[in-house]
Amino acid sequence: MDLAAAKPAKPASITDRMSDFFGAYAADLPVAYKAPPPVEPGRFTAWVEGGAIWTGGDQVATDFSLNDFTTVGRTRDTGTIPGIFDLNPKVGWEAATGFDYKFAYSPWHVSGQFRYGESKASGSAASSGTLDPSLLGINSEGCFGPIGGNFPNRNGSLVTACGGSQSRSVTYKETHWLSDLALGYDVAGHGPTYVQVKGGLRIEEFVATRTTNTSQTNFVNFATPTTISCCANPGPDPTFSSLSVSKSASYTDRNNFLGAGPLIGLEGSARFLGAWSFDYKGDLAVLFGTQSEFETNISRTTSNPALLGMVNSNFSGGFANTGPDGQRFVTMLSPDIQVGVSYWFTPNVKLGLSYRVDALIAVKNQKSADADNLILPQRYWHGPRLTLTGAF
Repeated sequence: MDLAAAKPAKPASITDRMSDFFGAYAADLPVAYKAPPPVEPGRFTAWVEGGAIWTGGDQVATDFSLNDFTTVGRTRDTGTIPGIFDLNPKVGWEAATGFDYKFAYSPWHVSGQFRYGESKASGSAASSGTLDPSLLGINSEGCFGPIGGNFPNRNGSLVTACGGSQSRSVTYKETHWLSDLALGYDVAGHGPTYVQVKGGLRIEEFVATRTTNTSQTNFVNFATPTTISCCANPGPDPTFSSLSVSKSASYTDRNNFLGAGPLIGLEGSARFLGAWSFDYKGDLAVLFGTQSEFETNISRTTSNPALLGMVNSNFSGGFANTGPDGQRFVTMLSPDIQVGVSYWFTPNVKLGLSYRVDALIAVKNQKSADADNLILPQRYWHGPRLTLTGAF
């Protein structure tokens, strides 16, 4: 077949070309006439987080004294053994959860988080013993009871032993939580790589609770039974060869700060090495609120025999009281920063390891005496975090 004899193709008519105007001339059209990009759907992201925290800031300690039952001090009381409990919190824990929703075809976000953490410390000490026999004669009325009064007169009976035991323990616990709600805006990036600024509201509470428990027992033994005069009825008064008094007391001091205020923040993520990303965030809130103190006292005293409490009110009874003990308005700064790396197992799931620092710092206002007389320590918490994030 002769190729030169092949019939040439008929040129497309104007009518044919106009029927596919956009397809035929798309390459020549201005950008404004081209098809718009597909609409980006809304994206909801949720995360959970946990890790260890260490506590820094103001030091927390409490001094104490124990009775030295082997000596006699002033006013025929026992001597004392002084000491200090270091109550700076040890390693604690924190857990958190949050969300972020990016509106469809928009750089705007709404996000929120909730965090809770706690840490604690404790101390304990004890003493016991008997008074040196050479000192027994110093007290002409017998053996002194440091709980609050003298034991009954020995009525001529020799005191063969005088002493007791005491224990003191202190537990200190700090808890803190915060809740944020913020509106954010993407200033750079798209998808998993972005930089977002945000502003919103933070509510935060910090509570420090110190509980002191004390127990003490004093006793005295006699060489021969001694008589306790107690009864109006005819008949001999009861006699005893040993007497003891025990007292237990509990004191709880709860201090807390609760405040709210504006929040600004920055967060972002940058992909590198394929499925890895570098994540960072930081916030600063100014909180306005109150620091308040609440105290509880409980005490109980018993004696053996119970008759001893009937003849001396110091050796029997108890009381309990509770109530507020002060309140101050304060302004606190609440900054935080967190940096780490994450690995994307799928386009929607990643696991991250980071390090976070939170702080709660009082703003010193020279015009406010309350701001310079804080009843809570200033704090910063720091430690590693493990975060699981899912996007939907």
